[in-house]
Amino acid sequence: MASDEKSAASPSNPLQFASALQMAVLFQIVLFVVRWAQNTWGETGVFASAGILGLTDIDALVVSMAKDSGAQLAAELAARAIAIGVLANTLLKLFIGIAFGLRQFRRIVSINLFTVALACAISLALLR
Repeated sequence: MASDEKSAASPSNPLQFASALQMAVLFQIVLFVVRWAQNTWGETGVFASAGILGLTDIDALVVSMAKDSGAQLAAELAARAIAIGVLANTLLKLFIGIAFGLRQFRRIVSINLFTVALACAISLALLR
């Protein structure tokens, strides 16, 4: 086997420098967007950005809220934003599971993710 084939066949290491740098840049962009949304639209901006970020990356949302909690953001506001992000993420996964899953998988996903979404919605209602 030639060395070109060997390097093309081996999987890339997600802990490589380029991947770590991309993740760091993504986190910084998320921090900037959340802060900008908060400064521009207040609570509504934080909640809207949390919902949008929840559709893509919960980790970045949690890091952003934890970093801003206390200094820039009230802990209650950060908790609500995280719950909104988790709810958005859960609803997206529920939709994907129902739309593309096989019959038995759809049933399992529907019951379980709907329960999680309902719990998030109830927690949001109780956090007000």
